Amino acid sequence: MKNQFYSLLILFFGFSISAFAQKGRGGDEEMSEQLKAMRVAMITQNLNLSSDEAAKFFPIYNEYSAKRENIKKQLKQNRREGRNLTGTKLEASFKKSFELREQELALDKLYFDKFKTVIPVEKIMELYRTERQFRRMLLKELSKRGGHHPPDEDDH
Repeated sequence: MKNQFYSLLILFFGFSISAFAQKGRGGDEEMSEQLKAMRVAMITQNLNLSSDEAAKFFPIYNEYSAKRENIKKQLKQNRREGRNLTGTKLEASFKKSFELREQELALDKLYFDKFKTVIPVEKIMELYRTERQFRRMLLKELSKRGGHHPPDEDDH
């Protein structure tokens, strides 16, 4: 059953990428919404959320995702800017990256406790697995279609 679900998700994703590639940059926001919907569907499926659990869980998860995405964007921007720095400015860039990663860890701890109030710990573990699985699936599909690769992990 899960394999059929993933196959349909990948098929849908493939059509979405093709359609948005033809539209150009104007489809970025729409593509982002489609990806969010796919992530929600995959999480709901893998966590086997009841409608009551989903109603309580997703507002917390959406808040968490938005905050996490903001930190990730700051990290990415800091890495990009850090490539052209030297000396004390580069050191400051490293320190900023460390602070952002500490913020990310604090956010993970905070939302772990919030998630525990609405779903069991076992489903939280499945959530983290599902997120990793979704990212791998997304990167695999993107690399097949456009040669995109995951960002370098060696950057600070």
